[in-house]
Amino acid sequence: MERFVGIPYVPLGRTYDAADCWGVFRLYYRDVRGILLPSYLDEMEGQEFRRDNISPLVAVEKDHGWDQVDRPDTGDAILMRVGRDESHVGVFIGNGQMLHSEGPHPSQIERMGDMRWRSRIVGYFRYRPC
Repeated sequence: MERFVGIPYVPLGRTYDAADCWGVFRLYYRDVRGILLPSYLDEMEGQEFRRDNISPLVAVEKDHGWDQVDRPDTGDAILMRVGRDESHVGVFIGNGQMLHSEGPHPSQIERMGDMRWRSRIVGYFRYRPC
């Protein structure tokens, strides 16, 4: 898990050198679960990196291969709200903890139950291969 911690936050980053929340999530799914998720870089081309531009992509992804679950298992997605927009994602890693990256901070592991996150969690989602 340590290789996913400390990745510098860069909007639209998709590598270990620089990643946003989706980039870290995508790296985890590729390298731990063997699942290649879309990058959404083409969809974001020419758009400002704003939450209201990200949330429609989250809605599309949520409807393609993800089932909402009541209780997360290791590796499940944690969808979170930033303001009014469902636009932040983390990986449930067990013991009430998540791996995520939210700028300007590098990727880190935090407790989901902390006041900062608890009220922002929209739901937990499990990947269902198509």
